[in-house]
Amino acid sequence: LLSLRSTYDVKTIIIGVVLNLGLVYLCLKNLGFLENLLGQTGIAIVRKVFGFILLAIAVKLFRSNFAL
Repeated sequence: LLSLRSTYDVKTIIIGVVLNLGLVYLCLKNLGFLENLLGQTGIAIVRKVFGFILLAIAVKLFRSNFAL
């Protein structure tokens, strides 16, 4: 959150965190429905996509903190 604070104002960060919490809550609440809808292959694809997004965020934070 400290690195986001240098780029965005506090209000924008709070809105982003609240929206993210809401989206995660809805996904976890409807997990059974999503699993039936996507199937085993769909779940594997979503897992890979989220892993790639997490990796991209980690690389961005690493580069911004070490000024590479």
